[in-house]
Amino acid sequence: MTRLGTILLVNPEWKGIGKQEQTQLKRIWQPLDLAIAAALLETEGFRVKILDNNIERLSLQKVGELSAGFEKIFVTSTPYDRWQCPSLDIDFFFNTIRYISKRRLYVMGAHVTERTAAILRQSQARAAILNAPEYTILEIAMRDSTTEIPQDIAGIAYIKDDRLIKSTPRNNLYDLNRLPYPAYHLLHMDQYYYEFMGKNFAILEGSRGCPHKCSFCYLGMYGTHYRQKDLERMVEEVAYVKKRFHLKNIYFMDLEFGLNRDYLISFCKALIKREIDIQWCCQTRVTDVDQEVLKWMRASGCRLIHFGVEAGSDRILNQIGKKIRVSDCIRAVTLTHKAGIRTALFMNFGFPGESLKEMDATINLAIRLNPTYAAFHLIVPFPGTGLAREVGLNCEALPPHLYPHYNNVHHDPKTLKFMLRKAYLRFYLRPSYLIRLLRGQTRTTFHQGKLFLKLMTG
Repeated sequence: MTRLGTILLVNPEWKGIGKQEQTQLKRIWQPLDLAIAAALLETEGFRVKILDNNIERLSLQKVGELSAGFEKIFVTSTPYDRWQCPSLDIDFFFNTIRYISKRRLYVMGAHVTERTAAILRQSQARAAILNAPEYTILEIAMRDSTTEIPQDIAGIAYIKDDRLIKSTPRNNLYDLNRLPYPAYHLLHMDQYYYEFMGKNFAILEGSRGCPHKCSFCYLGMYGTHYRQKDLERMVEEVAYVKKRFHLKNIYFMDLEFGLNRDYLISFCKALIKREIDIQWCCQTRVTDVDQEVLKWMRASGCRLIHFGVEAGSDRILNQIGKKIRVSDCIRAVTLTHKAGIRTALFMNFGFPGESLKEMDATINLAIRLNPTYAAFHLIVPFPGTGLAREVGLNCEALPPHLYPHYNNVHHDPKTLKFMLRKAYLRFYLRPSYLIRLLRGQTRTTFHQGKLFLKLMTG
């Protein structure tokens, strides 16, 4: 069956994001949600184009001209929604839709889910997609016409008679095996990379959701219920994208890739048995790894693990609901390095009640752990998080395009920025780290150098 419908899925260019009060580094990675949605649409006979404007870099006028050839246009504010750090300023999103017909425009993403009314009014979009977008996109494409929006499409919102109307929430997809492989054939796959891994790179997901309740982490798109793809399905997907797109490097974008220990070991063994020769990385908690797990991860191609260490104080870790201790971080990073796997740590400043002494402890812990890479940030009370409720964030007082850039309720921004710069300078300008770079013991690229420079001076 072939339908006449034509669908455009747009990932905006993050132009100007570096001018935020707190610099955010948005990598050039595949827009996974759009690629999965595109695959669903193609199975129903729709003609689909994905415009990843971080790659194609069309002018705003050209985006408008391109969109004129499509019946429905979907634009996201959050291109890989399992990443828990939405952009703080989405002017780029509103600029992108400037020349797109509003009667054919649908918007989605973390910002749209959390600030639905404000973004609908500002964008004048026909409807907003809330939470997980893929099956809602498919139903809109199949059912919505130029007349009134069907009110029984779950998971959408729209403005009618100046009132916000929300349909019945769409149930979170619990059977991830229903999802097709991402339609990466619609993207310029040779243009994507991760500076810590290299080119021939793609992101995949093995699970959605996270059962933990860290106060600062945004989980609005997929919820807290943790669900995984079946092991065989996951291995087949990895084998498919490797062969089809000649990939060497894969980042599993799960919020906690190692939550199910037995599954993880079985996955590693399956990669080895199938001789799927890839390098891969993931993000997981420090309490998820042990010597045996790390042995199998390394043997199957894992070369980098991202750990959320967050703070150097047990008091702060307990306060934010992380349910780990500094000693857990030391144990995990030490074991990971012994296993021959590189580490990247996330560290934050600006939690409620955090003292300067505790911030210094975070820097000192990063130096003591001596990871391959360390990323320091100012914690942000994202709308929809426990931290936002704790600081009393009033979203209505914010312009539609803007999130807070730091916790300015408990901390002075000058002090926070001083601590952030201090952390980067102390960590990366250590003689031991510089020697490691010169000896080639730490992977460094032109893109990585630009990244560090921006963070240290931003």
